[in-house]
Amino acid sequence: MRSLLSPRRLVAIPLLIALAGGCSKDKTPTSPGNLAGQDAADDLALQTVASVTVTGADLNAAVSTVPSGAAAPARAQWDTTFTQGGLTFVATRNFYDIANNQLSGYGPTAVKMTWTSHVYGTAVFPRDTATVNHRATIDVHGIQPARDTLQFDGGVFDTLTNRFRSYDGTRTRYGLWRSYFTIDNVRILKSAIAAGIGYPIAGTASFAVSLDRLRSNNVGDVESHVDATVLVTFNGSTLADVVVDGTYHYKWNLVNGQITRA
Repeated sequence: MRSLLSPRRLVAIPLLIALAGGCSKDKTPTSPGNLAGQDAADDLALQTVASVTVTGADLNAAVSTVPSGAAAPARAQWDTTFTQGGLTFVATRNFYDIANNQLSGYGPTAVKMTWTSHVYGTAVFPRDTATVNHRATIDVHGIQPARDTLQFDGGVFDTLTNRFRSYDGTRTRYGLWRSYFTIDNVRILKSAIAAGIGYPIAGTASFAVSLDRLRSNNVGDVESHVDATVLVTFNGSTLADVVVDGTYHYKWNLVNGQITRA
């Protein structure tokens, strides 16, 4: 089944993630203390695409383990550690009934799957090459065969050490991105996933971000630093809205991954 959740398609499917254990070593972003400025906002928007793309790959892995009828065929044998697109996934999954009681596995009373993961490695996207450290817990609602829509809730911690092209495409830049983001009520039709056109029909992803612009690929070689907020809003179309610090507006094309000022 062709899926738009793969990293190559740069799809921003929502993940709402409660923090997985072991994140204490990462620097947690705080609320912004300075307005980004256009050039920094461009970098933040580009890095948002890279971060959500990693999350999209994680979501794709989660959905692919849900038994047939929920959204996608289940793996014949599900592994807790696997590789995909240069990334290693270490994951656990648990199913719950309507009263939030944990079940021994998927069955007729299952209404939610919770996916907890640690993803690491090197991801290559059209304009980025990023060393990834991603931790997430994803709640996937609507897994019953009779339901036509999946809903994702949770929160994600990401650390990306990234080499990327600048917004105008003329320069190579280096950045150290640390973020925590929550996604609220992000929904996608199962039929759209099966058809390979699985864009979210609703929902938001809200980021608190710490970004160091680096002079080189050395994370200690810091040129500048910015803290910011980023809000991504999905509306059922192929264009998602990205707003940095409530001021800088962008359109994100979910088909080709391009982001443009609005």
